[in-house]
Amino acid sequence: MGSRSALDRQRLIRILELLGERLSPAMLRGEFPNLTRKDVRSLFQAIAEHIRCCEEWADSAADSREGGPGTRMMSVSLYCDGASRGNPGPSGAGVVLLDEKGKQIFELSRYLDNGTNNEAEYRALVRGLEAAADLGVKRIEIFLDSELVVRQLSGKYKVRNPRLRSLFDQTVSRLQQFDDYAIFHVGRELNQQADRLAKEAIDRGLRGGDRETYHLTR
Repeated sequence: MGSRSALDRQRLIRILELLGERLSPAMLRGEFPNLTRKDVRSLFQAIAEHIRCCEEWADSAADSREGGPGTRMMSVSLYCDGASRGNPGPSGAGVVLLDEKGKQIFELSRYLDNGTNNEAEYRALVRGLEAAADLGVKRIEIFLDSELVVRQLSGKYKVRNPRLRSLFDQTVSRLQQFDDYAIFHVGRELNQQADRLAKEAIDRGLRGGDRETYHLTR
């Protein structure tokens, strides 16, 4: 992969996630007879997370200059949305990233298994922050149509639900990766693309399709 660009890292993370989802434990039982499908998925997720947080990748992306695929994107807008069919029920996440000129550079649709709508909103935000960090973003403006999530992150609402508290803590941790960030509440009419991606993820997941799909245009 040569220069270890942000795009290289995003692709490698995705490959590892797919291996975790699709690799049969039977292929490894000669060496690891007690290995389960959950073990395989957890292993590849851990490797993907290590690469996501690896400073060497981040540094090499920062060193690339003027137009190369690893050029660090200094500022983006993140639109994300979560959806749950049944609340709780099968859920999905949609993520859209725009550059400083408002041009779309990335979109993602991820199936999230069962959960509530509020859990899906947080998980969509966490996945969006991960994607932005993978691409070398340093400043980010975040637009959500979940008033609850926005008010909890701004400190106006307390996080009383234990499951949301865990997701809240993950979100706060991800936000620390950026030099600067701001979070805004928007109406659903301004977040339609992320909403569509989240609902598409549910449909795809229920059909047994890919857990996650994404498109990088930059």
